[in-house]
Amino acid sequence: MKLRTIIIISIVSMLVIGAAGYYGFAASAQEQPTPQAPQTATVTKCDVQQTVDAPGELDDTSETQLLMPVDGKLSQVSVQAGDYVTAGQVLAKLDDHSKAEAQIALKDAREAYEKAADYLKYLQTVQKIPQTETRLFLRPVRNGWKYETKTKSFKGPAPEDWITEAENDLALKKAEFEDAQATLDQMELKAPFSGVVTEVDAATDQVFHENDVLFKIIDPKALEVMANVTQEDYPLLKPGQSAEVYFDARPDVTVQGKVDRIVPKLIEGDSPTYDIYISLAEVPDGLVDGMTADTNVTIASRQGVLCLPRSVVHTSGDNSAMLQVWNGVETETKQVTTGLRGDASVEILSGLDEGEQVVVQ
Repeated sequence: MKLRTIIIISIVSMLVIGAAGYYGFAASAQEQPTPQAPQTATVTKCDVQQTVDAPGELDDTSETQLLMPVDGKLSQVSVQAGDYVTAGQVLAKLDDHSKAEAQIALKDAREAYEKAADYLKYLQTVQKIPQTETRLFLRPVRNGWKYETKTKSFKGPAPEDWITEAENDLALKKAEFEDAQATLDQMELKAPFSGVVTEVDAATDQVFHENDVLFKIIDPKALEVMANVTQEDYPLLKPGQSAEVYFDARPDVTVQGKVDRIVPKLIEGDSPTYDIYISLAEVPDGLVDGMTADTNVTIASRQGVLCLPRSVVHTSGDNSAMLQVWNGVETETKQVTTGLRGDASVEILSGLDEGEQVVVQ
């Protein structure tokens, strides 16, 4: 084989081998994986809230009892349990005998009141009232001294104690007169407000005694929540804190409320609790006394602050945390300071900016 041919073949072989090596290297270089973006959470602005759970039930605050005003009978009962009544509506009437006795009692009470008023006026205006004055003095006797009394009659203004006694008697007679008037007015028992009659113990065929309960009536919208909190949560609560209230009977609504009062008395049981009462901003239809309620009372909140999901931030005892932040190419470690640790989110005080991506670990 000629030398020239050998040289050409050698050069071609070297070119082929070089090309293969180059393309093989290029291919292997292209096969190197690019860094994959990790799962992250975005630093945003939100409202951070810390709440206390307080389960309970609805309680009607308006229940009122209507009592029998005197011993006697009823001539008429106009309502049944469950009836809706309006303020001033007649629920029952007493019989004529009871009414006549109430009229006589009112007449006697009025006359006694007028007589007491006239007597007080007489004492306050007259200048010469027949009076007697008794004085105690010492008189000398053979063996020493002896106490004796001497009574003298005169006329003058009424003594202050007489006027005070007459004023007290007039106040008593006035109260008796007003009670007699109220008793006569109650010959017709009327609804004190618009609401629902929940209990009827009245009938026309029996004798009732004074102050026997005849009716119970409620305003179905006068509801509040009586809830329970644990002894661990009790120190965190105070009147005026806002709350969100949920109802099993109306899962479609959430009602705003606030802590109205707290009862500092332990309720014994397997898990000791304390009663708190929560007023409602509104009472949706369909809710009644005794229904269950779940309440979240807000004990601390921050509005419009930088935040991250609670599950992303694991703090140490000094409210600081080391977080991995993805910058689009690689992760970097940042130290952050946290504030309020809420139920779902954590407040970020420093170390991060809005929009940064924190690696979820």
